[in-house]
Amino acid sequence: MLKQRLITALIGLPIVLIPFVFDQRWLLIPFFCLCVALATFEMSRMLLPRLEAIFTTGRVDSGRSDNEAPWLTAFAIAVGLFIFIGAATDPHIGGRGVITAGFLSVILVGSFMARNNEVAFGRIVGLLLSVVYGTLPWLAIWEIYLLGLKSGYIILLMCIVWGGDTGAYFGGRQFGRVKLAPRMSPKKTVEGALCGILGSVVLGCLANLIWGLSLGTWSTILLTSLVGGVFGQAGDLVESTFKRFAQVKDSGNIFPGHGGFLDRVDGLLFAAPVIWFILYVMPTS
Repeated sequence: MLKQRLITALIGLPIVLIPFVFDQRWLLIPFFCLCVALATFEMSRMLLPRLEAIFTTGRVDSGRSDNEAPWLTAFAIAVGLFIFIGAATDPHIGGRGVITAGFLSVILVGSFMARNNEVAFGRIVGLLLSVVYGTLPWLAIWEIYLLGLKSGYIILLMCIVWGGDTGAYFGGRQFGRVKLAPRMSPKKTVEGALCGILGSVVLGCLANLIWGLSLGTWSTILLTSLVGGVFGQAGDLVESTFKRFAQVKDSGNIFPGHGGFLDRVDGLLFAAPVIWFILYVMPTS
C-alpha cells in the first residue's frame, strides 16, 4: 500500500504543480474548474444516496438509496462551476450575486424536484453541502493565487498541508498511541497530529527559504504554517465523518492507493480559507 501511494504521489504531484509553475491563467482556470467539478461530483455521490435513504425511511440505520437521481449530481457540478467562474471573474458585488443565486437555485431545485417533502429536504441538504464543500474552498485557493509571487503562496499552501499529511502519517505509524478522534477516524492519534503540525511548520519555513524569504515575515510564516497545519488535519477528520456517514471507504477511486480526489485535497479545502485570511491581514514583508 505504501509503495502504491508513493508511486501515485510521484506521478500526480508534477501534474498538479505544472499549472502553478508556469503561472498561466489559461491553464489555471480550466484546472480550477476541473477541481471544482471533481470535488462536487464526489461529495454529491457520497451524500445524496445516503440522505435520500434516511429521509425516505426515517431510519438512521438505513443503507444507501438506489433511487437517487443521477441528474442531481450533474446539477450540483453545474452550479459549482457557475459559482466558481462567476465569483472568480468578478470578485465584487457581481460575484456575491452569483454565489447567492447559485445557493438559491440549489434550494429551489431540491424543494420542487422530489416526490415528497422528506426527500426534498434530504436533497436540499445534500446539494448544499456538495456545492459549499466542493466550490467555496477553491475560491479561497484562487484568492491565494492572486496574491502573486509566481504562485509562491500556492506552493506555501501545498507545503503546509502535504507536510502535515506526511508528518501525521509517518508520525502516527511510529509513535501513535493516544486516539485523537475515534468517532471520526479511529486510526488518527494525538502523536501523529503533533508530528503533522511539526511537518507543516518545517515545510512552510522551507518554502519561504526557497522563495528567498519573500513569502512573508517569519512570524507570518510560522503562524500560517501552525494554523494551516491544524485546519488541514481538521479537514481530514471532517471528510472522514462524511465518508462514515455515507458508508463508503473512500470518496472515489481516481487515485490508486489514495482513494478519491477529496481524499487527497480534504486538508487543502479546510486550510486554504484560514491561510488566505492570515496572509491577507498579516505583514508579508
